Amino acid sequence: MVKKKLTIFALLFVVLVILVKLNFSVINVKDYGAVGDGVVDDTKAIQRALQQGANHKIYFPEGEYKITKELHIGDHTEIDGKNASIKAASDMLTVFKIKGRNISIDNLTINGNFLSLRGLTIANGSADIEITNSRIHNFTQPDDPELNRLTVSAIRIEGGTKHITLEKNKIQNVMAKNPVKGWDHLIARGILISPANAKQKTSKHIKISNSTFTKIGPKDDGDGIVIQGFEEPVDAQILNNTFHYNYKRAIKIQSPGVLIKENKIYNGFDENNYYTTYSSNRKYDMWAAISVYADNTTIENNKISGIGNFGRIIDIANASHIKIVGNHLENGIKGNYKQSSIVAITNNISNHLLKDFTISDNTFVNGKFGIYSNSQITNFKVWDNKQINIGG
Repeated sequence: MVKKKLTIFALLFVVLVILVKLNFSVINVKDYGAVGDGVVDDTKAIQRALQQGANHKIYFPEGEYKITKELHIGDHTEIDGKNASIKAASDMLTVFKIKGRNISIDNLTINGNFLSLRGLTIANGSADIEITNSRIHNFTQPDDPELNRLTVSAIRIEGGTKHITLEKNKIQNVMAKNPVKGWDHLIARGILISPANAKQKTSKHIKISNSTFTKIGPKDDGDGIVIQGFEEPVDAQILNNTFHYNYKRAIKIQSPGVLIKENKIYNGFDENNYYTTYSSNRKYDMWAAISVYADNTTIENNKISGIGNFGRIIDIANASHIKIVGNHLENGIKGNYKQSSIVAITNNISNHLLKDFTISDNTFVNGKFGIYSNSQITNFKVWDNKQINIGG
């Protein structure tokens, strides 16, 4: 009797495996007409394959796939790049638009070819999205007049999204060339997380980890990661990433509820990084490594160093409930660090009281001040910070 039950269980298991395989089979984009030689326009062939994406793995064999229109990815789609490259060949808003649930992209190169404004747009309502082991590079404002005054970014995450994981990616060469409409200066983001309009809800549970951010600029407003526009906590984690040549700052936080931990930020500039659209201040090479303009932010165990100097290494403005713990914060020895603060806390809002700061167990190297504040702060706890070559 026991043996019979085991046999029935085994048969049911086999049937289940077969059903799973039938419902989640592999689609090769070349079976839908894609060529991948970098010459033939593969847009329609790839989109046909993606339209069959629900409960399928979309497989891109190694090659360069030329596209001339943005590609759309829907629910329950898994993309495996196999070192394949998707290359924009005409002006477009975004290479991929993701809208749906349970979507993943792995081992894919997305090349904007300095024709696309963005590499990936994760649209409002999307959830359970994973982008891993991918290279996303070469973006700027297209010449198209409808696009040439918008903010350029490698990845754009809109409001109303949740459970987004970005792991082991390379974000490179995101450069603005035109002032953004309404701001009149150049803005570029490696990853931008913000609502597309006032109706979108707060995005939640976003993790960006083990990735590299290189050449995001120019100095006017070129930042590696920016989270902004949400009033509720986003529960975002920025973990163990590496930032090189992010022209203004590596990270800017303008929404509450963010953990910044174990990142490496390197200021490689040496009096060769200038503002473009407003008067240049040559006293510093980067404005800051991290800027925080929202409550409930933790900055922990990060290593910040380089050749040139920062205007301030950690820049806190109008924010409360801040923890800065266990970081190595160092201005480059070649920079004019004698005019720099390591941590600067400012407040320019009338009748707004800052409160609840913990700054402990950090190492401050090369600066005019270890901690500078222009504001009264309540519950301000500072202890066990080591200072090396600090003026005051």
